[in-house]
Amino acid sequence: SCPGIVNNRTCNKNSDIEYVIEISYFTSSLEGSYTCKMESEFWKTNPDNLISTSDTKHLTTKYVMPSKTELEADRNLIWKGSTFTLTCTVEGYPPPQRPTLWKNQASDTFTSCDGGTNKKVCTKKFTNAGYDDAAVYECKTKNKISGTDSPSSDTANIVISSRVSVSLTLSSLPSRGYFITGDSVTLTCIADGVPLAHYMKISRDGQLLFEYNTGAGVNKGKHDITYKMNTDKLTDIGKYKCEAKNQVKGNVYNDDKEQNLKIYEDVEVTIQVDKQYPKKEDSVKITCVATGSDTPSNVKLYHKLGSNNEVLLKDSSGDTSFCKPGDYKLTCIHTISSIGYSNNGEYWCFGKNAVNGVEKTIKSTTTAVEISSIVLVQLTDTGDKEVELGSKYTITCTVDGGKAPYKVELLKPDESKLTWQKSGTSNTLSCTPDNNIDNILKCRHEIDTTLYKGEGAYKCTGYNQLPNSSNDKSDNKDVNIIVTKDVTVTMSPSSTEVDRNSAVTLTCEAEGGRVPHVLQLVFNGKNLVNYNTDNGTNTEGVTISGHTITYKKTISKVSFDDSGTYYCTGKNKAKQNAEKTDKDNSEITVVSDVTISSVDNVDVDLGDVLQIPKFTVEGGRAPHEVILAKPYGKTDVIYSNSVTSKCTGTFTKSCDISLGASTYQQDGNYKITAKNRAKQNKEVTAEETFSVTVYKDVEAKMNLKNGGELITDYDKVPYGVSLTVECKVEGGKMPHEVELTTSSTGKFFYKRNDQASSNLTCTGEHVLTCSLTMTTGYHDDGIYDCKGYNKVRNSEHKESYKSVDITVYRDLIISSISTGSSSILTNESTAITCVVVGKPIIEVEGITWDHENSAIDLEGNFTTIKGSDDYTLISTLTLNSPSVDYNGNFTCLANGTLEKTQSIAIAEKYFLEIPVITSLDMTSVEKDSELVITCSVRGFSNVKAQLLITNAEEEKLPVSEGIKSVKADHVTEFVFKYNVRCGDVSITCIGSAVTQTKTSSISFPEITSCSEMLPIVAGSTGGGFVIIIIIIVVVLVILKKRGRFGKRKPELVEGTVQYPNPSFLKSSDNLASPQPGYSHLHRPCTVGQEEEGYASLNILDNKPNKLDDDGYATMDTKSNNKQPISAKELYSRLEQGNDLNKKKVVMKRYKPIAPKIRTVPPKSQAAASNNHPVNATEDDDAYARLGDYPPKSVPVSVNKADDGDAYAKLGDYPPK
Repeated sequence: SCPGIVNNRTCNKNSDIEYVIEISYFTSSLEGSYTCKMESEFWKTNPDNLISTSDTKHLTTKYVMPSKTELEADRNLIWKGSTFTLTCTVEGYPPPQRPTLWKNQASDTFTSCDGGTNKKVCTKKFTNAGYDDAAVYECKTKNKISGTDSPSSDTANIVISSRVSVSLTLSSLPSRGYFITGDSVTLTCIADGVPLAHYMKISRDGQLLFEYNTGAGVNKGKHDITYKMNTDKLTDIGKYKCEAKNQVKGNVYNDDKEQNLKIYEDVEVTIQVDKQYPKKEDSVKITCVATGSDTPSNVKLYHKLGSNNEVLLKDSSGDTSFCKPGDYKLTCIHTISSIGYSNNGEYWCFGKNAVNGVEKTIKSTTTAVEISSIVLVQLTDTGDKEVELGSKYTITCTVDGGKAPYKVELLKPDESKLTWQKSGTSNTLSCTPDNNIDNILKCRHEIDTTLYKGEGAYKCTGYNQLPNSSNDKSDNKDVNIIVTKDVTVTMSPSSTEVDRNSAVTLTCEAEGGRVPHVLQLVFNGKNLVNYNTDNGTNTEGVTISGHTITYKKTISKVSFDDSGTYYCTGKNKAKQNAEKTDKDNSEITVVSDVTISSVDNVDVDLGDVLQIPKFTVEGGRAPHEVILAKPYGKTDVIYSNSVTSKCTGTFTKSCDISLGASTYQQDGNYKITAKNRAKQNKEVTAEETFSVTVYKDVEAKMNLKNGGELITDYDKVPYGVSLTVECKVEGGKMPHEVELTTSSTGKFFYKRNDQASSNLTCTGEHVLTCSLTMTTGYHDDGIYDCKGYNKVRNSEHKESYKSVDITVYRDLIISSISTGSSSILTNESTAITCVVVGKPIIEVEGITWDHENSAIDLEGNFTTIKGSDDYTLISTLTLNSPSVDYNGNFTCLANGTLEKTQSIAIAEKYFLEIPVITSLDMTSVEKDSELVITCSVRGFSNVKAQLLITNAEEEKLPVSEGIKSVKADHVTEFVFKYNVRCGDVSITCIGSAVTQTKTSSISFPEITSCSEMLPIVAGSTGGGFVIIIIIIVVVLVILKKRGRFGKRKPELVEGTVQYPNPSFLKSSDNLASPQPGYSHLHRPCTVGQEEEGYASLNILDNKPNKLDDDGYATMDTKSNNKQPISAKELYSRLEQGNDLNKKKVVMKRYKPIAPKIRTVPPKSQAAASNNHPVNATEDDDAYARLGDYPPKSVPVSVNKADDGDAYAKLGDYPPK
């Protein structure tokens, strides 16, 4: 059909024809290039003037795939401290956005992201997993399909597990550096592990103290359980052990820790005697007891009589029978079997122990021992004799006479009589000769003054007879005994605690000799009784019994006013009639437990003064401390010994507290704690709680942040940044609901009491901070709303609203410039595409094209259209069959200021370059080996190549046609295979295209194994000599041509790296390693044993052996000694069926690959290199010994004869 208009002219139906192929359903299988080609029939008669033209279009499918997300960890069980990786894979078409990572709904980041356009893989690596890494992670992405977001996400719940780990600690040592009895010592056992430990046991010296088995008794944290116990006694000393278990994935793990507890106590020493006043010759036991921690190590007992020096009686360090050990004590006993006057005096003990390594020595109190045997004192007093009550007073009656007295009588105050008769057997009075003199009798009578009954008149009468008279003679003397005692006052009870409202009786009593004449009882400066016989005062209630006067006062119902000290005073006239006074007192303490009056709850508006309602604290003893605990963890001392301004009173204290202007921090529960010391001085505590509610109507605010920077210009919000929309809601009571609405992603909400269903993350209490992070896009313009709600008094709901209007802005950029082909011929076409993005976008006229040759006008050769969105422009410059003048740089300009350049290489339709011979990177080859030679020819068109081998006779031998393959950039590669022959000198490649021809040549590598000698022809001696000379000359000529005559410098290039030549491989070699053939300069690779005829060539410590025609030895180690097995030995072993499953393998010659030169450092650096041979400059054989690494600066010459097969020439590689 005729299409109508063709190239701006009317269609000629005779000459213009349109061919149409209609594809009704295009699929990916129909992708490709479609070419319409026209040739005129003129070529049939004029073949050399072929006229043809063509045009090609490339059709591609366009498909869509919604975004898809998969998030997973690389292991199921993750231990604390381990390393694991979280991987998110997203894919889709159009390409999805770069995925974002969320941790417990809070924004997180990936460690790295890789992948192509439509598929991305992002990872987050955790190198030391901790409990904070346990969370629910979510990976999110989206793409747009037909303008609509297609989001996707996936979550992974990461649990960090840990085996149970136990710590057992004691509370910190006090400043002294160690514990003593009475210190409160806290033993804390913590079992850390996830899941939580299900079992805990605490023991001391093997004795169970506490056991927990998933019940109660421990404090549970997020990943640990804790048990605490207090100790303070010597009996708590010992080794404590804590054991715990937890179970992870069915496996039970356990751990335990031990801790020694040491409590010290200074040595304390007491002394006691069983008879303080023994009679003469009594048995007396003295006991010393020393206690402490460490256990006392020594006890000593001392004695002192009068003014004599002290005497050490006993020392436990030298007398093991003195002391017996007990629990942290020594009990030491000394017995005096018969006490005498020399044993009177003072006794005391010393004890010693070590406290935290420091010795302590303590002295006991002193005790006295007095002999209470009869003391004989002659009494010569007459008249009145004062004797103190309780003292020992003996009346001595001395009777002497011309004859020894025969009778003595003592008349007592009660008229009873004591009698001694010399011949009597029942004497009642004790009389003995004085100094064994019978004429002098000393008669003694001890008066009992422990009671007042010993008072009164005594008369002593003696009888004798004169020697010259038989009449009895007598004489007598009188003495009046007066018992005296200083007045003693006793007040009972001495000191006591009395419950409030109970009854108490006070007794004031005075006793003395002579009888007390004054008795007073005083309380708070007031006399409760005042008895005085001197002025005739006689108070009712006073009673007299013997030498004692008594007054009693009963209080039937005590009150706090009755607390205090009661003073009792007594007076009498005692020794020498001197007046004596004594006093005693009774401390009466009225006690009751502390109480606190009730306190009402407080409502206050934010900022108003917070006044706590007045309250009272009452107790006996008086309250000594009042504390107010606040909800934010702070406590105030309302009353103490140093703080008295807020509470007044003694037993009943009235407290008035103001906390200043109210804040959110003051919202919550308060507790008042009061303390006093009540009965038995024990501290008693009372508590009263109340609440404070701080009110404020809800208020909403909104901020936008780019990273951490606050955005102030809402009309220019940057495109493609991480935008944080922050909604702050403040109120009291605490806001309970927040709504955040965005123009592009819709509504998000937070409910304090339903956080599980909330899709907005918020933190805080009275000030809720809610944030939403998004990557700004073109369609995120619009209004963003923030709403907050709270409740105030009477459950009234309050609402606050804040909104901002934003516009997303993107700087204008040229995002890319690309071409279909950067190298074309003059009869070909290509296109350059320039993509410009920005918001707002420029007009299409704002994009222009320039060529580096300003003379070339590109106007009309490009078109600009809008892209997939309103903010992308795509400009396409089309080059149809350009001339070579168009060769160079094309520049796309946007808005006249932005530019990007693309280079296009344009060549003539017909051309040819010099061929390049490659794949011949070796210095020597072996005779008969197969050489693979590659010749690359760049040209157009109908490119061909021919390969010629030139030998020593300058013959040029063609090589069979090689394998042809077309490469990029008009390069055609020809691969030839050739079997090496002795005498080959050079390689020539001839390339041709159309009528052009170009040639390149290279020298042939050195050929090894060509040293065969010519046979000597039988004949005369002279003829044989001539033949030998001819052979030598020919050999010398050949060697010179080959470069073997004289010292030939090897082709070593500093700073280059070359690899083995794969052209020497045979298909049956089956080599596998980093490089075909030999992987490194001295390490062979594995040759598979599946192929018949090759031994196993496993890698072996750089030591292959070479044995002429038997190939190579197996590289298997022998007895792990790194020694190779010769090929002959292997062959023998194979014949015997000892290896390779007893299968006979025929060894064929294995041709090694000629080595190439590795990186060769300059000579100056050779000695420092540790991986490279030396730069060989001496001769062909110049490789250093492998044992000399790092190599020496001077190479070692190696030849074939050295050390047998240990060293090989450079061409016979591998060396040892």
